[in-house]
Amino acid sequence: MRELVIHQSGPAASIQDSGRTGCLQMGIPPAGAMDADALTSGQYLLGHSADEAAIEMAYGNLVASPTEPCHIAVTGAAVDLRINGMSARMHTVLRVEAGQQIQITPGAASVYSYLHVNGGIDTPETLGSRSTSAREGVGGFDGRRLMNGDCLPLGEPNEPPSDRAGDLTHTPPGDLIRLRFVPGFQYALMQPDVIAALCENDFVVTPKANRMGAQLEGSRLDTGIETLLSEATTHGAIQIPPGGQPIVLLNDRQAVGGYPKPGAVIRSDCRRLAQARPGQRVRFSLCSPAEADRISWLEQHYRDTRLS
Repeated sequence: MRELVIHQSGPAASIQDSGRTGCLQMGIPPAGAMDADALTSGQYLLGHSADEAAIEMAYGNLVASPTEPCHIAVTGAAVDLRINGMSARMHTVLRVEAGQQIQITPGAASVYSYLHVNGGIDTPETLGSRSTSAREGVGGFDGRRLMNGDCLPLGEPNEPPSDRAGDLTHTPPGDLIRLRFVPGFQYALMQPDVIAALCENDFVVTPKANRMGAQLEGSRLDTGIETLLSEATTHGAIQIPPGGQPIVLLNDRQAVGGYPKPGAVIRSDCRRLAQARPGQRVRFSLCSPAEADRISWLEQHYRDTRLS
């Protein structure tokens, strides 16, 4: 059996694909790659289909080796990539011989990077996905994050296309990330000064940011909403708990929540937020549903054009 042996797993490595759908009503989040463009880029370079899984690494620090020769690609946040001690390039297809070590150490910016192996990570699908939901113990490798000594099964190898150079190279955020959001159910219930404070003040990503959500810190927001029935959550939802510091819900969010939500950040900006390190400044801005649809269409057109 072809395997990838994990010698050093790093702080938060897990198996992720594009995520699972239709399971939130069972309390199981979508999971999936935090940077969908980085996942798609690696799949494209290796000639994979959209359901092939990769290893997602937070801040790198992963060392692994294949038991048989294989091709790999590393995408997402910039890292120092070495194969048997020799420096190698990201965003390109590389051949790795049996037993050679793939060493990935973090770069200076962003969070999530992805190790793709031709044939994909061939762990069993759970509810239509190989993505790991560690809190629920679902998917991935035994339903958990990767650990030293894990041996991951690899799928049947394919020959990567030789003519693919296009990729969606990750660009680190600048000094300020704009988080465009569509108004939500409690938007109209909040006082105008609360919405103004949300949109006019900068917030900072805190060290508590993770796959569940990005906890921010800034001016305290008093929504004035004291009671609220729990309701289903959505990707990008901006929750404002009693402490007044917003949380943007992401891939591993809880299924329901009872905090006021002025709206939801659009998907492309959630991806940028997920890649933001602690200390990154962000600012919210209103976005109409029509504008959100237009942004989504333009970005999909860019992907289709770039990866063709």
